[in-house]
Amino acid sequence: MINYIKLSAICHATEDEEKVLEAISFFIPENVDEEKVEVEVVETEGHFRNPIKIISVNVKDKEAKKVFKHIVNLIKSNPKNLEKLKKDLDLRIEDNKFFVRFDKQKAYLKECKVMDGDDIVRVVFNFKIFSPKEKEKKVKELLEKELFS
Repeated sequence: MINYIKLSAICHATEDEEKVLEAISFFIPENVDEEKVEVEVVETEGHFRNPIKIISVNVKDKEAKKVFKHIVNLIKSNPKNLEKLKKDLDLRIEDNKFFVRFDKQKAYLKECKVMDGDDIVRVVFNFKIFSPKEKEKKVKELLEKELFS
């Protein structure tokens, strides 16, 4: 099933890094072993040479399963999320990965809103799929079962 999950967000110079981390943390349930969660902060420059930090959180194996179930439940808590994902699910799947973006400001306020845009928490789900020719099909079947049934 799930192999690993990567959550990431950009922290602009005008933002509080702790608040961005809090927005990302909204997607990680409390029952996840913190020692199994890798946090990485990379300092770099934005498009206009402004300083930014890219905050990434990686979760693997058993802990990733917990995070996946948690995020699925968060998505299901808002019918508009399901409508959006149902409409463009194929566009969000590539090989054995599922890509979804959430509103970063809403996540900080403990709300789950799937969106396309810039001020986001980006989540990449990587699934263990062993049939190379059917990766996307298998991921889609799994997501449809988890999200829409």
